[in-house]
Amino acid sequence: MMNKLKQVISRLRPGPVAILLAAIVVAVLLVTTRPERPAISIPEKAWSVDVVPAVPSAIRPTLELYARIESPKDARLSSAVEADVLEVKVQDGDRVVAGDELLVLDERDARFELLQRAADVQEIRAQINLEKQRLRRNEEALYKERELLELTVSNAERARSLYKDNLVSLSNVDDTAEELKRQELAITSRQLVIEEGQIRKEQLAAQLQRAEALRDKAQLSLDRTRVTAPFDGVISEVDASVGDRVRVGDELMRLHNPEALELRTQVPTRFASRVREALDTGADIGAQTTISGESYQTRLTRLSGQTREGSGSVDAYLVFENAPLNAPLGTTVPVRLSLPAESDAIAVPAEAVYGRNRVFKLLGDRLAAVEVERVGERMSAEGRSEVLIRSDDLTADDLIVSTKISSATDGLLVRVRDSEAADAMLAAGEGPARN
Repeated sequence: MMNKLKQVISRLRPGPVAILLAAIVVAVLLVTTRPERPAISIPEKAWSVDVVPAVPSAIRPTLELYARIESPKDARLSSAVEADVLEVKVQDGDRVVAGDELLVLDERDARFELLQRAADVQEIRAQINLEKQRLRRNEEALYKERELLELTVSNAERARSLYKDNLVSLSNVDDTAEELKRQELAITSRQLVIEEGQIRKEQLAAQLQRAEALRDKAQLSLDRTRVTAPFDGVISEVDASVGDRVRVGDELMRLHNPEALELRTQVPTRFASRVREALDTGADIGAQTTISGESYQTRLTRLSGQTREGSGSVDAYLVFENAPLNAPLGTTVPVRLSLPAESDAIAVPAEAVYGRNRVFKLLGDRLAAVEVERVGERMSAEGRSEVLIRSDDLTADDLIVSTKISSATDGLLVRVRDSEAADAMLAAGEGPARN
């Protein structure tokens, strides 16, 4: 065919148009007669992943927190009187027992105050004794005046009788009547004096109580010039020295009991209700802490009744099973708190969780997204962080992808790196595989 085309072209007078048409025809013929390339198929990429079996069980979440070492027996001893410091008998770090004398203040001002208050008490008691004597004398006088009143009444009646018999004059009757009125007035006055005496006696009794209270207060101030240890403990601070003039409320020293140490930490609010319910039912909530390289077991005993402002947490207090010796107050230490067990929980590596509540399980050789409930965290025996999840869409036959894939989505093709090991773990019902 090509030969015939050449012959036709050779018979024609060559010209620009003929040459162009010939070129087009040749190009078309070359395209239509070229051999076809075989189709190349690109296989779908399979992502290599690790898996862990979904094994629902009762698991205790753990919280990684920080706590502060405190003591419920942590006393800041301050001055109760204004006085000079005469003697300081302890130093920072000294161990003392309850009742030991720690510091001595000048007692002269307190002693003078006590003498004055004691004199006030004695004076009021003397006034009360005088009032009692006066009251007793007035009562005796009232008794005699009542006897005189009886005689005066008899005289008045006799005078009226004699006046009827014309044996005495009317003036005698008037005189006896006047004497009767005078005696009645005297009795009334005496009764008023007695009542006033009883009122003065009550007033003096109240003044005595006030004076005795002031005297006892002065005695207490005198006693407080010698500062003693309220309990067994260790002196942690001494803020006074000999010669200092201290005022009421000035801090002298600090004392704490190293055997009554406790930890104060903050539990996130979302866990607080669960912890409180566990405490109310008597559940044991343990924790572990490390102080100066030593591990100590503690137990949560109580929660604060209010949420810390601006923190979203609640104060929690833990006590030591065996308190550390010489642990400095105020030290911050790590605490691993074990919360009550969550039923039907599945422990998976943190890399298996996407966002807040999504994981992927295997369906054949492809991914399937599962919405889960996040119920806590824990540290594995190997010290790795694990997330506790729960979902009705996960069973013990499922395998959860534990490898983080940036493009993970439903239907993504994957292959398990060690499929035999995954099958063996699933058959044995083991916990999460470790990468």
